Amino acid sequence: MKIRSIVVDDDKICASTFKLELSKYGQCDIVNDGLSAIKAYTESLAGDNPYKLMILDIIMPEMDGGQVLKRIREIEQEKNIPEIDKLRVIITTAYDDWYNRTIIINKLNPLYENYFIKSPNLHELVEKIQDFGFVLA
Repeated sequence: MKIRSIVVDDDKICASTFKLELSKYGQCDIVNDGLSAIKAYTESLAGDNPYKLMILDIIMPEMDGGQVLKRIREIEQEKNIPEIDKLRVIITTAYDDWYNRTIIINKLNPLYENYFIKSPNLHELVEKIQDFGFVLA
């Protein structure tokens, strides 16, 4: 089953790397900021092919990943989207330190399904995607 996914990351190299991997599962789009992510997600819901997976950078200027994630969950609630159809989100960060893990794990934990510390080895990310039941297209 092909899935439609979106990468939200202000780092163009990371975004392109994630897109290359996610394209193996189906269509993948990239946006570079939080407002564009919310707009793209909302537009996908209006069509017949909504996003199923989002790779979301937590640290971005203007609107961080946490704010994006909270707004997406509000939209899902407003539209009465059933749990099974909700967007699956993997939070990413390049900073594996106590502060970022505290934000990700403690403050955003109920809102996302998994997180990934950015690294050149995407094997762990692929495993997290496959844990959702998504398989290569």
